[in-house]
Amino acid sequence: MGLYDAARREKILAMNVCFARLVCMTVAICSCLGKPLRGQLLTDVPEAAKSIRVDEKLGEFLPLDLIFIDERGQPTPLKSLCGGKRPLLLTLNYSSCPGLCVAQLNGLTEGVAGLSGLELGRDFEMVSISIDPRETPEKAAAMKERYASLLPKEHDRRGWHFLTGDAKSIEKIADAVGFRYTYDAKSDRFNHASVAIGISPMGKITRYLYSVGFAPETIRLSLVEASEGRIGTTADQILLWCFHYNPDENRYSADARRLLSFAAGAFVLIGLGASVPFWFSRQKALAAIQAEEEQS
Repeated sequence: MGLYDAARREKILAMNVCFARLVCMTVAICSCLGKPLRGQLLTDVPEAAKSIRVDEKLGEFLPLDLIFIDERGQPTPLKSLCGGKRPLLLTLNYSSCPGLCVAQLNGLTEGVAGLSGLELGRDFEMVSISIDPRETPEKAAAMKERYASLLPKEHDRRGWHFLTGDAKSIEKIADAVGFRYTYDAKSDRFNHASVAIGISPMGKITRYLYSVGFAPETIRLSLVEASEGRIGTTADQILLWCFHYNPDENRYSADARRLLSFAAGAFVLIGLGASVPFWFSRQKALAAIQAEEEQS
């Protein structure tokens, strides 16, 4: 019985070893094939999908002469929204979007609701332009009611503008910010990316935020950056100098080189400040010694 059990254990062990070798061989083969397969997935992008992208145009300006229609049915030139006073957050959406626009605008609403110290309508404005030229001011009003009503009471809902326009104006604003989208006639749907764009008070493009969820701190720093120092605290300005926007993480991350420069500068200033009393005491001592020598 004991010999039978021993032989049985050896047989099971041999089977396990064979199975382990088979697994290792499978993993090795998959690893070898994985690279070309992944490369093929990344390179063989459908032609329709290649047209859906954002070509960043940082530093360029919006065509402020464009006129859209707001949710009240009033003609609204873009220059009236910038006006050199407050920065903007710009999004391009449409009301019948089946999912992405809903997620983006909900995320933007939550992010703005979590801001501290900055208020919509007082410190910044938001503009959401429909990319569907068939949409009406009534639909824009319904969109505004749906999302702006979720903001806390300290934010002025009048600071969030929902605009509609004709195809030509929409194409011009989309091209100005590098927003590339397509229209699928079969499903009557616009295919597009999700991005919020920071605009300076003078209409300059300052930042692209890629996400459907926006952290309040990311929104805050992007607005401080877009305002060109007109809003925010001194601490915000220091943070903005020491941090840079990381599009892969959709947030502002610490810049090691700038942090080291800041730390070095702070160390020098602290060292100089600490040495001042010793310098004055040394000067007094030297003066006293010189006075004693003159008297003697």
